[in-house]
Amino acid sequence: MYEKRMLEELSWTEFDQLRKEIDTVLFPIGSVEVEGPHLPLGVDSIVALEVAKRVASGRKLLIAPLISVTYSEWHMGFPGTLSIRLSTLTQVLRETCEDLVEHGFRRIMFINSHVGNDPAIMEIAHELIRCSAARVGMVNLWAIANQVGKDLPELKEKVFLHAGEIMTSVMLALRPELVDMSKAQKEYVKARIDSFVQKGSPQVAFKGISAYAYHLSDEVTQSGVMGDPLAATKEKGEKIVSLWVGFIRDYIEEFRKLPVKPRP
Repeated sequence: MYEKRMLEELSWTEFDQLRKEIDTVLFPIGSVEVEGPHLPLGVDSIVALEVAKRVASGRKLLIAPLISVTYSEWHMGFPGTLSIRLSTLTQVLRETCEDLVEHGFRRIMFINSHVGNDPAIMEIAHELIRCSAARVGMVNLWAIANQVGKDLPELKEKVFLHAGEIMTSVMLALRPELVDMSKAQKEYVKARIDSFVQKGSPQVAFKGISAYAYHLSDEVTQSGVMGDPLAATKEKGEKIVSLWVGFIRDYIEEFRKLPVKPRP
C-alpha cells in the first residue's frame, strides 16, 4: 500500500489522524533558476522534494508542500528564472509554519537546496523559538555535499559548484530524463578585476582573503554553469543521495532531543 507522507496528498481526516502520531514536519524548499543548458530550471526544488520523500519513507515524518519559487534575484539575467522578494518569501514561510504549529506540529525541519533561502529560514526559526511555538532546524543539501565531496574518491570536482559535477550527478540519479548531457559544458566564473579571484557569484578572494563583491550571475558566467559537469554519473549521484538520506535521518533523531518550550 502506498505510504502517504505528503500533506497535500492526505484527506483532512487522514491528516487529523497523522498529526496525533507525528510531531516533526519536513519542509522542502528549493528554487526555479538557471542551472546551465543541460539541467532543468527546477533542479533545487526537484532535489529538495525527492530527498524529503526518501528521508520520510518508513519514518514518522510528514512532508509539507514544496516551496519552489523563492529568492533568486541574481539569476534573473537568464530566461526562465523566477524570483520573489526575500520579504515575500519570509512571509510565506512565516504563515505556513504558523499554520503547521496551529495544527500541532512543534518540530519543523527545512530540507533546503538553495542558499538564497537561508536568511528567510533563519528569521522564521528565531521567531518561532522565541514565542515557544516550535523548534526549527535546517539542512542545506548542497552545503552537505560540499563537505562530504572531498571524501568521495570518485569525484573529480571535490567541492560543490553550481551546475557542476555534484549537482549533475544527483540529477542523473533522481531525474535522468531531465538531464541532457549532450549540452553539458564546463565553465568557471570569471573575475571582472584582475586583482580578484572569483569564488562564485558573490564571493571573491583579494590578497588571499575572502570577501564579497556582489554580482549578477550573467556578469560572471555565460552559460549559467560555474563548474564542470562532464564527469557526472548516476552512480556518483546515488552515493551522494544515500549520504544525504542517512545523515538527515540521524540528524533528525538527535534534533528531536532538543527541548521545545511549553506554549504560553
